[in-house]
Amino acid sequence: MGKLDFFFHPRNIAVIGATPKEGKLGRVVFETLTNKFKGKVYPVNPNYEEVLGYKSYPSVKELPESLDLAIIIVPAPIVPSVVKDCVDANVKGIIIISGGFSEIGPEGAKLEEEIKRTIEGTGVRVIGPNSLGVYNAFTGVDTFFLPEDKMRRPPIGNISLISQSGAFAAAIMDWAAYEGVGIGKAVSYGNKLDVDDIELLEYFAEDPQTKVITMYIEGLKPKHTTR
Repeated sequence: MGKLDFFFHPRNIAVIGATPKEGKLGRVVFETLTNKFKGKVYPVNPNYEEVLGYKSYPSVKELPESLDLAIIIVPAPIVPSVVKDCVDANVKGIIIISGGFSEIGPEGAKLEEEIKRTIEGTGVRVIGPNSLGVYNAFTGVDTFFLPEDKMRRPPIGNISLISQSGAFAAAIMDWAAYEGVGIGKAVSYGNKLDVDDIELLEYFAEDPQTKVITMYIEGLKPKHTTR
């Protein structure tokens, strides 16, 4: 399980694009993590000295310790350079919540290809882009950018949800909360630039906290990789 475990059981997390501004995705994700996650959370934003009382860092390369997981919530055109910073800082896993990639056409697809080239051969793993990311009720990892009043969180259970669509994942989570159905882990993987549905299925198949796996897949495609 080790090859993806840092997404669900990280020691620490950086939110790149964290902001104190109300209504911004970077604020929602950062605030949710600081309230729920059991490890350390770092805001990364060169425009602020602090975010919600936490010291803000201009880059992941400036953090005081090595990083397990980085959440990227910045405009699509600068995501490749942020990913490069993560690779240089030896970050283990990256979740790209930002949209504006292959789902919008050729220009966005070029950005995805740039990211692929950046991580190739490095061992750095990426979920996304255009994703809600990861939810783990057991550890408090919750990168879903919808606040509780928009998407209720279900009770802890032994169901794990894999969804390519963020909207579908959010709808199921909200429904499960209303019905009292327990979901322990969920992942919205978006454009599957790197980590895909098969790897996630294999991960949950070996997860002792998972008894049932549910999947929503919008399309399958060949994956050529040296990993």
